[in-house]
Amino acid sequence: MTPIEKFIKNNYTPTITESKMGLSCLFKHKEGLTEDSIVYFEFAKSQWTKKPIISNRKYVIVDADMRDLLDFLNSYFSLQEENYHDVRRIIVDMAIEALDLFYGDK
Repeated sequence: MTPIEKFIKNNYTPTITESKMGLSCLFKHKEGLTEDSIVYFEFAKSQWTKKPIISNRKYVIVDADMRDLLDFLNSYFSLQEENYHDVRRIIVDMAIEALDLFYGDK
């Protein structure tokens, strides 16, 4: 586990929410120091029927707002522009892990 992953796990709680628009993973700061960061998911659609593929849990990440979380991380880790891709990947992977746990896949 990288120091950034450990920092996020110690300071944020990933929470899955469902709506008619799809699924979201909110990263809520445990002390409320930042606004929630969010990763939006939709179920992938079958190319043949355009119906959601739910049985094998395939998702499409359709949007994300990570500004507050990235700013908070930057204040602790002095991130450079080249670090942001890796940090975003860590956040998305953590969101997917939370989604899998939500559905009991792990």
